[in-house]
Amino acid sequence: MPRQWGSLWARFLTSLLCFVALAPIAVASDEGNWTVKHEAGRCALKGNCGKKSFFGGQLPCPDNSVADKPDEDTRKKLVATCGDKWDDGNICCDSDQIDALSSNLKRAESIISACPACKENFFNLFCTFTCSPDQSLFVNVTETQEANTGKLIVTELDNLWSDEYGKGFYDSCKDVKFGATGGKAMAFIGGGATNYTQFLKFLGDTKPFGSPFQINFPRPSSDDFTGMVPSDPEAKACNSTDEAFRCACVDCPGSCPELPKITENEECYVGALPCLSFTVIILYSVFLLLLVTAVSGHVAYQKHSQRKSERLQLLQDAALSDDEDDGDEVRHAGLMEKPQQHYWINTKCDAAFTKLGLACARFPLITIGASTLVVAVLSIGWVNFAVETDPVRLWVSPSSPAATEKEFFDANFGPFYRAEQAFLVNDTNHEGPGPVLSYDTLAWWFDFEKRVQRFRSMKEGVSLEDVCFNPTGEACVVQSITGYFGGSFANVDRDSWREDLRHCTESPGSQECLPDFQQPLSKDIILGGWDKTDDILDAEALITTWVVNNYPQGSRKEAIAMDWEEMMKNLLKDAQHEAQNRGLRLSFSTEISLEQELNKSTNTDAKIVVVSYIIMFLYASLALGSTTLT
Repeated sequence: MPRQWGSLWARFLTSLLCFVALAPIAVASDEGNWTVKHEAGRCALKGNCGKKSFFGGQLPCPDNSVADKPDEDTRKKLVATCGDKWDDGNICCDSDQIDALSSNLKRAESIISACPACKENFFNLFCTFTCSPDQSLFVNVTETQEANTGKLIVTELDNLWSDEYGKGFYDSCKDVKFGATGGKAMAFIGGGATNYTQFLKFLGDTKPFGSPFQINFPRPSSDDFTGMVPSDPEAKACNSTDEAFRCACVDCPGSCPELPKITENEECYVGALPCLSFTVIILYSVFLLLLVTAVSGHVAYQKHSQRKSERLQLLQDAALSDDEDDGDEVRHAGLMEKPQQHYWINTKCDAAFTKLGLACARFPLITIGASTLVVAVLSIGWVNFAVETDPVRLWVSPSSPAATEKEFFDANFGPFYRAEQAFLVNDTNHEGPGPVLSYDTLAWWFDFEKRVQRFRSMKEGVSLEDVCFNPTGEACVVQSITGYFGGSFANVDRDSWREDLRHCTESPGSQECLPDFQQPLSKDIILGGWDKTDDILDAEALITTWVVNNYPQGSRKEAIAMDWEEMMKNLLKDAQHEAQNRGLRLSFSTEISLEQELNKSTNTDAKIVVVSYIIMFLYASLALGSTTLT
């Protein structure tokens, strides 16, 4: 009996202790705080426990346990993703979390890799948040829900970082350029944030179509975070003295060399005019005055000479008598109107051309034969004549600096890409172009782009996949509105496509808005005319660009690319009629278009020149043939 009572007492004490130990957790859970203990070496979340929905991504489990040491394979993955500083110590993440982290960071890396400091800070924030052994010090899980697996998953948490790190992180990324669009990377990774609080908020906000969970970045001074310590690693500056993190001048104004101060030289002024301008005006005025004086003097002298000649003639006429012969006087008076001075050059030229004309008239056959022979000899150069149709060579001298630099670039990096573009506008509005976007228009344009992908050229039998620029090896680079919807019209919902489009134009770096080639699409390069109302749905033009690989001029691969462009051009011509039937206007430009248009205009100009020369020849022949000499 005493043993039975002792056993019952032991069970009672055990149950009581368990109740006392679990009571804080239950209370904390009711209050929305799932991270009970905040201390070094303890986690706040670990592993994946399921999804919110069938289409959502895996979400982590709330786990306030002690950080543990990973296996060797997990350690290698973590070091490969986050760097060598993670090659030792305990962590709060597993292999599946690291795989998901690596996949997401690679998408951001393609945008920010130009600036090592920005990339380091970006990777450091998410690697520390996911795997730090002291995770519970700066992470507090505030909301959970039951997953489709029956386990609890984290749906919202607070992630506490110092103001210094947030500001340094933002400053290192705010001026980074994204080469694919020429705009700032902040438009893609930060939603165009103008300060670090907006930047962190954008990174943590739950996005449509399954962005993992809500991550709040409260400011340490905004509330009393009992037991928590803001994570405060050193943020790498973009103008760091460490060459491993220093960014280029174009991505970080602080890295630009300091230019010498401009010294203002004292300038000479006469009143409000600079001395140089005043001197030029005086010289011009003096020159103009001298010119006017000279011309006036010359005119006055001519008039004076004319009056003197008239007076002499009147005196001579008055002295004549009735008995004198008038013929001699008239002859001498006429001599006064003939030139009184001979020029040596005129005399020699007159004599030479007179002899030449007499010789040609005396020996016509020899003249014609000799002329034909001279023309034939001088025309031998036509053997090597070739019509230049390359627009670059037509407008730029081969010896110019620009042509030399292009030749160097092509030799070392290959010729620049061939761009094929289509421009679709709405011409149904009589007052001018109207909004081009509609559900039916999108359906037709998705279908057209699918045709471009499927069709093959007539001669070489190549498709877009064979000639396009494919940096990832998975998809061609096609900059189009279809990229916001994964290139499939099945993803365009008749009721919500407008909201989906607005979301993607505002956050093109969101995972659900990335095209197949995984590069964010800026609205400025695929839609036009929306800036009049600042509403993307009022866009007046839809622009699509197919990027095709280019090759050395005259090569076999260039001929293949041009063959595909010929097929593309014919396809676009057919699409023009389809667009016209829909009240739309489709214009396009392919790489071969400019050369073909130049050839077309050249052939037209050649006919005009030939006809003009024939008319001039006939006119000259008739004019010379009708002239008689007396």
